[in-house]
Amino acid sequence: MMPISIFTLGCRAAHGEVGSASARAALHLGPLDLAALPAVQALYAQLLAPAAAPDLASTLQDAARGHGRQVLLAWRAGQPVGCAGWVSLGIARDGQCFAAPLFAADADAASALLASVSREARRLGARSLRVSAWAGEDAKLQALRAAGFQYCFDWVQFACATAGARAVDFAAAGWQRVAPADFDWPQLAALYASTFRAVPNAPPVDLATFQAEWTPADWDAGCVLADATGRYRAFCLIEGGAVEAVGVDEALRGQGLARLLYQHACERLALRGITTLSALVASSNHASLGLHQGLGFYEAQPRGAVYELAL
Repeated sequence: MMPISIFTLGCRAAHGEVGSASARAALHLGPLDLAALPAVQALYAQLLAPAAAPDLASTLQDAARGHGRQVLLAWRAGQPVGCAGWVSLGIARDGQCFAAPLFAADADAASALLASVSREARRLGARSLRVSAWAGEDAKLQALRAAGFQYCFDWVQFACATAGARAVDFAAAGWQRVAPADFDWPQLAALYASTFRAVPNAPPVDLATFQAEWTPADWDAGCVLADATGRYRAFCLIEGGAVEAVGVDEALRGQGLARLLYQHACERLALRGITTLSALVASSNHASLGLHQGLGFYEAQPRGAVYELAL
């Protein structure tokens, strides 16, 4: 689940020649095959690292990717050698489509997936396509450059230790913590939209998709805060020990609400034996960079980068 921004799932792709005749003859693309998901997950774990590979089954079948309809698999000799999903929610607002995830075992498979997703993005009316890549994805980077993609900005993978975080008394600070069963979804979606309207790679979502994406999150570590009148003012969405979204009403920024949200998240995660809280931030989002650095987050991994193709 990736509601904040389109965090493309990075991998280490093998070196390969773009356009190899033998590879082209053996490669074909097809829709998501649920029976192939274990093999796709194994490929991803092999390319990325088993401990870091997220659950592709939930990502590829989420609402943002049309419950699997916006996914392609690359096959060679009966085995999956690549995968691409695309998110088209941003096309209506700013013409952007996002390929996420996109990974491949070699450059030929990466090129074929990029070409197919680019064609689909054009068909949907997109003016640009964005793809993320990470250190070590040499074959994918080769394919991106060959297709004419241009660098946009870096992804910064932040982390902080959860140990030592104290419990937060939101009521004493004048805030009401809203129970998930009581969420006013239109109000929460409106707050999210207002706080993320200028954030890179954060396409708008319709209410049904928003609710489907947010409902299964970790609402023990995450929370939604309302003021005394019941108006929603801040939120922190947590999943798998990672911050998927954090936002504060613009009128209340700079008053320490984000610090309280993160303190609460760290305290609850630490109780479950989760030792770090991570957050992915765009290098162009200077306010978020400053927030995380001020809260003691450090860069935990080499930066990735976002590349864009004008369609």
